[in-house]
Amino acid sequence: MTDRIFDNHFHLNYYGDFIESAKKYRKAGGTAINLTNLPDYSLPPSSYYETIYQRTISMGERIRKEVNLDVIITIGPYPLDLINLSKNIKDAGEIVRDGIIRAARLCDMGKANAIGEIGRPHFQVDKSIIDRSNELLDFAFTLCKDSGVPAILHTEDLDRQSLEELEKRIRSSGMKDGMVVKHHARPENLQTDSIVKMSIPATRTDIRKSIESGRYFLMETDFIDNPEKPNMYLPLDSVPNRALWISQEYGERGAEILEWAFVKLPDMLFGEENFS
Repeated sequence: MTDRIFDNHFHLNYYGDFIESAKKYRKAGGTAINLTNLPDYSLPPSSYYETIYQRTISMGERIRKEVNLDVIITIGPYPLDLINLSKNIKDAGEIVRDGIIRAARLCDMGKANAIGEIGRPHFQVDKSIIDRSNELLDFAFTLCKDSGVPAILHTEDLDRQSLEELEKRIRSSGMKDGMVVKHHARPENLQTDSIVKMSIPATRTDIRKSIESGRYFLMETDFIDNPEKPNMYLPLDSVPNRALWISQEYGERGAEILEWAFVKLPDMLFGEENFS
């Protein structure tokens, strides 16, 4: 089994005991995480993105030093920001657009490694919200291309038609193939030969189905460090536990799957230099 164990989508709470959570992940066998910012709608819109980005970057720096984990930083406007920020300001889209620009600048400065989780709400909303979300997504793809960083997507569950629609947007932006990741992808998405990389929730059922597809994928928990809702969405030790299971269950094939999930795909996306 590879020495690197990487959870591709991991949230931590700036006002919680995030160091302790990181230590628990490390104790379970994890060695690297993609730390993705959380929204906080108690913040004023004028300093919203500056604050949540700096929180995420600060947590990453402390975890690297105090826990000895490799930390990839993903920052960007959450797809529901457009809805929630519009409750207090007239054109929330401009705030979100500025958030994308700020994220790209921090990536250019080497403070962050990807823009996300960006995209569209995962539930039914007014068409105007979808249209504006798509405009902002196209803009984010362009900045990702300019900065040479991946985009991490949060969208509705994708079928073949919606996946093809996304691929057209990606290609129109000029982004390189393979630099967009669908967070919380379904095993069914692996049935299609896509330029979008799939990050699969680390449940035994979903991972088994994903392995059966014969394609390579990333693994994630989408863990949210919220004491009121522990282990949402999956427990923080799920990826290390699943890695051990894959290694035991699938032998040489399992070693290849883990090499792609934890080393080859992350290196292609985020850069080998960002892992020890």
